[in-house]
Amino acid sequence: MGLYTINKQLINHNGLKFLKLLGTGSRDGFSFIPDFSNYILISTWDDDSNRENFLNKNKIINEMINNSSKRVEIKIDPYSSKGSWNGVDPFKSNSYYKNGKMAVITRARVKFKKLLNFLISTSVAAKSIKTYKGADYYKGIGELPIIEQATLSIWENEGKMKSYAYSNENHLKIISKARKDKWYSEELFVRSNVVSIKEY
Repeated sequence: MGLYTINKQLINHNGLKFLKLLGTGSRDGFSFIPDFSNYILISTWDDDSNRENFLNKNKIINEMINNSSKRVEIKIDPYSSKGSWNGVDPFKSNSYYKNGKMAVITRARVKFKKLLNFLISTSVAAKSIKTYKGADYYKGIGELPIIEQATLSIWENEGKMKSYAYSNENHLKIISKARKDKWYSEELFVRSNVVSIKEY
């Protein structure tokens, strides 16, 4: 089955606002070598019943599920979103932070001329999250290796996330370099309440 047919079957569903099927990085999650055993599907919906119907009836999704040894479903409620993903912000919301476990999605398109600088600079900073208390999960994800970069991380609470983001020396260096050298042609930063995490 061709990619066009697969994409059409994935996208053509009632209530679906946004969908991305992403690859992941190997080792600790931030390697530029792909992890061919793990994939992430990010989607946003008008209604939760449409999402449930999609998971139960979509042929492509069911084929993926049936060929997986494990599936983890993380339901989130975005409360803060800045930037865009392919020209749109699919995470806009009127919610607010509910003082509990939260998730962060970051996404950026790296300018081709900035790739080498980006790769050298981020390799050290990406490892610093491993030993940080309060980070329950972290994984490098993306649509296109190196150029289309994203991350998914889950935190005990917003305070732990902010402490890492604004006090970790390696992370602060990356933020400063990214702004100064204008690495990205597009970027997005999303904070979400974690509604539920289910393993199947």
